[in-house]
Amino acid sequence: MKNVKYLFATLVLGLGLTSCGDSFLTQYPEGATLLEDQYQQLPDRLQGAIFGIYSKLYSYGDHDTFGKRSMDMYSDIQSGDMAMKKNSYGWFENYERGYYYAYNRSYAWSFYYEIINLTNICDMAIESDVAAILDGMTSGEEPTEVIAQNGYYYGQILALRGWAYANLLDIYTDPRDPDGADLDVNAIPVYVGTDIKAGTLGAPLSTVDEVYGRIYEDLSEAIDLLDFYSQYNQRGSKLEIDADVARLMLAYAMLNHGDKGYTVADGKNCYQIALEQAKAAIDGGKYPMLKNTELTTTGFSDVTAANWMWGQDVTVETTTALGSFFGQVDIHSYSYAAAGDTKGIDSKLYDEIAAMAWDARVNWFRAGDEKFPYCPDGKFYSPKYKNTTNLDKVDRDWLCDNIFMRIEAAYLIAAEAAWSNGDNATAVNYLKLLCDERVLDGKDTEYNTWLGSLTSTDAVKAAIIYNWRVEMWGEGYSMQMLRRLQKQRTLGDNHLSRANATLDITGQAGEQFQCEIPTSETRYNPNLGSKTNLTNK
Repeated sequence: MKNVKYLFATLVLGLGLTSCGDSFLTQYPEGATLLEDQYQQLPDRLQGAIFGIYSKLYSYGDHDTFGKRSMDMYSDIQSGDMAMKKNSYGWFENYERGYYYAYNRSYAWSFYYEIINLTNICDMAIESDVAAILDGMTSGEEPTEVIAQNGYYYGQILALRGWAYANLLDIYTDPRDPDGADLDVNAIPVYVGTDIKAGTLGAPLSTVDEVYGRIYEDLSEAIDLLDFYSQYNQRGSKLEIDADVARLMLAYAMLNHGDKGYTVADGKNCYQIALEQAKAAIDGGKYPMLKNTELTTTGFSDVTAANWMWGQDVTVETTTALGSFFGQVDIHSYSYAAAGDTKGIDSKLYDEIAAMAWDARVNWFRAGDEKFPYCPDGKFYSPKYKNTTNLDKVDRDWLCDNIFMRIEAAYLIAAEAAWSNGDNATAVNYLKLLCDERVLDGKDTEYNTWLGSLTSTDAVKAAIIYNWRVEMWGEGYSMQMLRRLQKQRTLGDNHLSRANATLDITGQAGEQFQCEIPTSETRYNPNLGSKTNLTNK
């Protein structure tokens, strides 16, 4: 009889992290292998599997490998927007110095491909229901309870797979010219559920265009499924992907695809799709923007915040303590930051915010002449311990929640997509909607002067770059924005080894901003041999 060994491993991953898999795990506690007929008898079996996959997003490996939030730190440190002046413990030091070492390359590869593998296993587990799931959206008939639930979770499976492939492209391919993208360049292997069934040992490299095709298909279908089947299912928590989260996943992927002359679907180019999807998430009204009055009160630490679209509620059972985002950046927690290894905003970027004179986001960070200079004292912190940095009195529970996506990103995606398509007016409108909630009291004159200066294409571009870097600091967007728009960046003086350095991602110098496919893949994938992503030889 066919064994579902890998699916069982997925569910085990969720043990102690979610309650949904409990019934599964207690029915057959003595075996390491689950037989297919046993699996089919389990209640909510797909729900247990999908939450096992979600647990990968915050799974602990070490103090610099703790899931998605460690990947976000890699992005922002490597790009220079998150600065480290001191590093006594060694965590993230390679990225601060501008290096991709093999361990970090391998971690990103395994992190996203494990998610892809698990989604493919789930895809195969409900293969017999897929036709009924897709038919249920168009037949006009009420779906059965099983089909309604499976359709809801199938949408999440596809969203996670598309999102994982999009992230792999960001990390393992060249920064591309948005209007002349090398879509025919070999990129990464693509695996889908049928590869699991066929026992595929290793796939060849697919081109950038082929991978984006997979991303678009997965995410657009996920949006349709989640839109339709959400009427029959209650979202259990913000850890679950909903249709708006999938929309922003697709919007951001298309923004990074970035070819105005390339039609993706229905005669629309990448930027039109990105704007359309971001606008839909905004106009849906489900997630209101963080208000000015709350900019420095939440600590960006509570998943129940109205503007959080996707995130993890960290509990006593799921905390990874020091090996966590807050364990690395929060000076109000018992943390590496509080012990002296402060991760702060690049000093040159901080000076840009201060020079604006109107931007209330300057209060997200300490000034350069304060204790713990440039640290995110107003953005990422434990609110209960806001008034102390005494290591004997700071937060030792590490229960601050992990943010994966918030609605403010939609405004920036919409602004950049509109600008990229030559529509400066729409771009400025989305920037204004965001920045209207970011103005210091009494600084309306300075703010209106800044808005009035956004009259040229270059000025709008500079405003988009500025707001990506400031609004989304510490959330993993900086590296890709640098690759898309900025290309060069001069750092401030608060870096360990790159103080005042100029980063340049063009030409040979840009190779430091791209990971090679790790040797663990090139050595054991028979279709790759010694090929690497950088050489394509």
